[in-house]
Amino acid sequence: MVLAILGISTIVAMPSLVKSIRGNRLRVGARTIVMAGNYARTMAILRNQEMTLTLDKAANTVAVAPLHAVPPPLPSDRGFQDSPPPSDLTSPTGANEPVSSAPPPVTLTRQLDSVRIDAIQVEHRKSGIADESVVVIYQTNGRCNPYEVRVRDEFGSIMVITVDAVASPKVRKEGE
Repeated sequence: MVLAILGISTIVAMPSLVKSIRGNRLRVGARTIVMAGNYARTMAILRNQEMTLTLDKAANTVAVAPLHAVPPPLPSDRGFQDSPPPSDLTSPTGANEPVSSAPPPVTLTRQLDSVRIDAIQVEHRKSGIADESVVVIYQTNGRCNPYEVRVRDEFGSIMVITVDAVASPKVRKEGE
């Protein structure tokens, strides 16, 4: 009797479990894009350096990297000049090179699993739907060009991530 009850409850619960797992993959893919955008914005503000968010449809990846390899120097105030580093500082390799005081570049690349980037649209671009790869620049004040990304799972479900000019993301399931 117990085995019959367990069998029936398993049969009843299985479809909703499968549907939940499918929806979770799509949510994780959308969340990855949102978190990468948040990371790019935060790093642009904290490092006072423009950051890029690269969305690559062909490779199905999301990447965050500095726009320039070395952050620009801060302007000096009231005539103060930057002094050169002391000559006794050497690199960890033992060479007689000065140690760089700039932090290493911050990069992040994530492959999307079980979902595909379906479409990318960025405001202020000449074409509507973007090419295979799009770069969104996050400025040092935390702003970016508004963009929209559609991700699709293997079952055809779609989530749309919309990011406005102040980098506030909104995620919705298409059809809602």
